[in-house]
Amino acid sequence: MSDILALKSHPRDGRGSRAAQKLRKSGRIPAVVYGHKEAPAHIALELEEFDRAVRKLHARTFTITVGGKPETVLIKELQWDHLGKEMIHVDLIRVSATERVKVTVPVELRGAPKTMGGGVLDQPFHHLHVECSPLSIPDAIRIDVTNLTLGNPIHVKEIAFPAGVTPLDPPEAVVVHIKLPGAEAVLPEATAAEPEVLTAKKPKEGEDEK
Repeated sequence: MSDILALKSHPRDGRGSRAAQKLRKSGRIPAVVYGHKEAPAHIALELEEFDRAVRKLHARTFTITVGGKPETVLIKELQWDHLGKEMIHVDLIRVSATERVKVTVPVELRGAPKTMGGGVLDQPFHHLHVECSPLSIPDAIRIDVTNLTLGNPIHVKEIAFPAGVTPLDPPEAVVVHIKLPGAEAVLPEATAAEPEVLTAKKPKEGEDEK
């Protein structure tokens, strides 16, 4: 499960692209905090600290201070530059332990099949949609493929999800299997519900920054 990290936050007054660019040059990333029927709060986070939390620790949920009050927040939308390399803005939503949120979680394969039976490993799903407490979002769903064999795929319904984590993808959807060369690929099926949390949305080129 993801640990709840405490991040430094700073109030900000400037708006628009120029103010955002100036902020980033100072080593910070602009952010907006929404939710819980409170007015949006415009803040800035330390870019290096936030970057490490997202890329290295795969964190989704943080504690920050907004207007002198501690808040637990979840990444709602993370925007990147047009090259998809640099983070330029983040939207955060206020959450509590009593809520449940819908998020996408990466799938990590562990081990290697003992026998391939002349086939190749194919993974139709690299992310899964789940619902859980914002305070217990898994950093990944790990699947052991050591005993995977040809003709016996691993479906969503066969995955052991952490306690309190509910899968939203169709139970019969194939997450990973051994496929014979030339066989038709298994396409991911539609999910039961779209996730509320987006962590890697790239803005259109030329889009104005917040």
